[in-house]
Amino acid sequence: MSWGDRVPAASRKRWRFGPIVWALLPLLTWGLLAPVPFVHAAVRLRSAGLWLVAGVYVVLWLVMGPAGALAQNPDVNEAVAGFSQLGLVIAATAHAFLLRERVFPPPAPPTIASDPAVAAALAARQRREQARAIAKGDPALARELSIGRPDLPREFDDGGLVDVNHVPAPVLVDRLGLSEPEAGRVAEARDHLGGLQQSSRARRLCRASGGDRRGHPRPPAVPRRRAGALA
Repeated sequence: MSWGDRVPAASRKRWRFGPIVWALLPLLTWGLLAPVPFVHAAVRLRSAGLWLVAGVYVVLWLVMGPAGALAQNPDVNEAVAGFSQLGLVIAATAHAFLLRERVFPPPAPPTIASDPAVAAALAARQRREQARAIAKGDPALARELSIGRPDLPREFDDGGLVDVNHVPAPVLVDRLGLSEPEAGRVAEARDHLGGLQQSSRARRLCRASGGDRRGHPRPPAVPRRRAGALA
């Protein structure tokens, strides 16, 4: 079961108790409705075999049921009629319980892809790939859309990319999980070098000082020209 898409408690109770009552119909009505679960199963599952089973129970009900031929025949011993009804009730109830999960299968748990958190992460990944393609193929458009610049006003969603060559040091702390000293070293290095050739250089600077403060792995390096190294 996924975290964001749980089956409501009321639905679980309906699934749990409804099929049990359905299977107990022959017992609860002392055979009066013994054929009903099997006719319902045949209709729901569209099974020729179940229609045959339902027909057998209808015949048995006509013969051994509470209003059947044996019960209405004054020449038949009451004990015989009673045990016949008991046999019908036991057989029909046990058989209905065997069919219960076929007729009322438990709710299938949602796949992981249907989890809202997973769907959001996959959508963000797709947006990052699209934004990287724009930055690589059309740098002017990337600048106009402020790709990798969460510090600037913008409407385009780039999925969380960060242009390590141009964002202020606080953005490196907030978005990449660097400590303030690490962000300062990255900013100093890019200013000294005139920009980092690719975002992996910033990560190497952090690893040289023991990695980031959260121990989070960084996304793979994205080769870029110095005007826009994206992380």
